[in-house]
Amino acid sequence: MEWLAEYAPPSYAALEPGATDDEIVALEEALGVSVPQELKALWLLSAGEAGVAGSGLMLGDWALMPLDAVIEVHRMWMRLQEQDGENDTVGEDALALWKPSWIPFCSLNPDDTLYGLYLDSETGEVCKWTRFAEREREYESLPAYLELMAVSLEAPLAGAGPEKPGMMDGALVWGPPPEEERRDRWEHHLGQAPPRHPAKTPGAIREALPGDGRAGFDEQRDALDLADPEAVAAFRDHWWERAVQAQEELEDDVAAALGGNVLASPGRKLAPEYEAVLPPAIRHRPPSLDDIRAALRHENVRARFSQDLMEAVPPHYPALLLRWWDIARLMADPRGDRAVRAVINGRRAPG
Repeated sequence: MEWLAEYAPPSYAALEPGATDDEIVALEEALGVSVPQELKALWLLSAGEAGVAGSGLMLGDWALMPLDAVIEVHRMWMRLQEQDGENDTVGEDALALWKPSWIPFCSLNPDDTLYGLYLDSETGEVCKWTRFAEREREYESLPAYLELMAVSLEAPLAGAGPEKPGMMDGALVWGPPPEEERRDRWEHHLGQAPPRHPAKTPGAIREALPGDGRAGFDEQRDALDLADPEAVAAFRDHWWERAVQAQEELEDDVAAALGGNVLASPGRKLAPEYEAVLPPAIRHRPPSLDDIRAALRHENVRARFSQDLMEAVPPHYPALLLRWWDIARLMADPRGDRAVRAVINGRRAPG
């Protein structure tokens, strides 16, 4: 929610208010099934969306369904299941049109509920349904789906999924869109936190300037009449703006050079083809495992990093390093730190 409010206000405005406890109880009575806690938590944040820019807000371009649409879709498929006469003989999920435990929560868009995602409240899996009665497992659990979405938004350069977060007319649109016209208007969101601007002191400003700009700064500073407050303020403001611009350009260079696919090895080694494209002033290199672990400021986050490392196979190390490097950088910013802790602590399935 905080991410949408900050980066994509039109999308944030398209969200419906959170459901009340009474509304969720009424939905459970209508469906005849208990709603898992993780889905309740999602609906307490928002009970659906209106859709914006022809796209859903959820990962994969799915739209979060309003609760009345959830009930309508569940009842429709249960009627079809009963008409098919198989609800007493079905032995495999692949043969079922629908089961009471399948709770839809995303659809193609708010007006098209022929395709979507449902949560199997018995297994915890997130699956896709289509109008042709196709049923495919998409994610291990709802927390896994939401975590992938959160990481894709907060650390898009490390996102492993095919869908990338982007902007179209200020709204979140997962893409790139297949249509050429929409693709031309779509901008990939790179997700960096705003660069840290230098303090408005001569020393901090000079330190933030690129090397070839410091000689001009020194020359004007030495010629400055310190008894003239207006001249001092003008000098400071001028060079502070130059320092800010230099930092922003550097961040843009970093994003363009990395492009989400730099092959990193422990110990700050880059593949030669990527080393060649990095700008000379680049500051950020994928660090070693020890550096990443030290930068993760919370013990439980470090434990998750160690677990991922133990479970990874060597060919996956580059992607793992980049993902956790981005997370470590995010944690240096208070806003990013809160987001990372929410992902690690609150969006994982038990066990």
